[in-house]
Amino acid sequence: MKRGSPPSPREEISRLPRYVPGTPAAQVDGRAGYKLSSNESPFALPDEMVAAMAAACAAANRYPPPGEELVLRLAERHSLRPEEVGVAGGSLELLRDLLLAYAGPGASVVYGWRSYEAYPILVGSSGARPVPVPLVDHRIDLAGLLRAVSDDTRGVLLADPNNPTGTSLDPAKVEAFARRLPPTCLLVLDQAYCDFGDPEAASLALQLRSELPNLVVLRTFSKAFALAGMRVGWCAAHPQVVATLQAVALPFTLTAPAQAGALAALGLEAELSRRAGLLVAERDRLATSLRELGFPLPTSRANFLWLPLGERSSEFASACSSAGVSVRCFAGEGVRVTVGLPEENQAVLEAAAAYLREGRPA
Repeated sequence: MKRGSPPSPREEISRLPRYVPGTPAAQVDGRAGYKLSSNESPFALPDEMVAAMAAACAAANRYPPPGEELVLRLAERHSLRPEEVGVAGGSLELLRDLLLAYAGPGASVVYGWRSYEAYPILVGSSGARPVPVPLVDHRIDLAGLLRAVSDDTRGVLLADPNNPTGTSLDPAKVEAFARRLPPTCLLVLDQAYCDFGDPEAASLALQLRSELPNLVVLRTFSKAFALAGMRVGWCAAHPQVVATLQAVALPFTLTAPAQAGALAALGLEAELSRRAGLLVAERDRLATSLRELGFPLPTSRANFLWLPLGERSSEFASACSSAGVSVRCFAGEGVRVTVGLPEENQAVLEAAAAYLREGRPA
């Protein structure tokens, strides 16, 4: 007997955009190309991290611990109290739980746009009303965000540095903005890429958190700590906010191997910081070379570059793919290129030069 359609989801769910992951490495003539479409570390993990995770896998028949050791290490590293630190299976999970707990139907959430493409998905799925505010000169418009805050606003999402543009904000202006938000509005400062920018600005954000109960600072182990495949995120927040996150969190999403990898990474911070420095140097070299070719691009403080090519974005991304380089295309807006190893970045430059030689404008 033929059955009818399944139940319909909430109306707002049907309108949600879909998250589009980075495309795999392009291939040319059967040869593997380069994947610069996801903001991953190009470096192989240190042996110590691999060994720690492998050892944890041996006990995978048991549920993982709730992350107390990681909380204590992070609190000690950043001069925080343990009750001010929350951990989860990725910073995105923490953001989802924050929206679940503090936003929801009848509330609005404000964020810059374009920014991280998961924001409208998470806001919409929580039942809250998304309020995107256009960027100005590829940067988050703090004044625009403030104007968009209304009586029903329960959250502001602020990516600094911003993804996909890589632009960062003056810490003094972020502080002034944060102090002007109503106390009923949670400010989520997403610092996923702070390890590639100004370390003083990242430190100031944690200091400001201690003064503002409605400020949450999000961090991740996916970028500079190279654990994108393990999913480890953490936040600094008021103890009541951390307790609320624990109340709504799904159990056991932060796996034992992920915790082991993160703890090992904290013991190798000097080496991982050195690698981040190599990427920063490559980022700046690649940016300089692209500008010399005639491509306009804003200053990045992340591990990627933004080429605001508008209607030529798809064409440029296709040219890169034909050259064996996968980049992240936002059709009609721009192309994001993750900074890779020197040979990968050189492949981007060669693809860009070939694109121009065919008579296409930068």
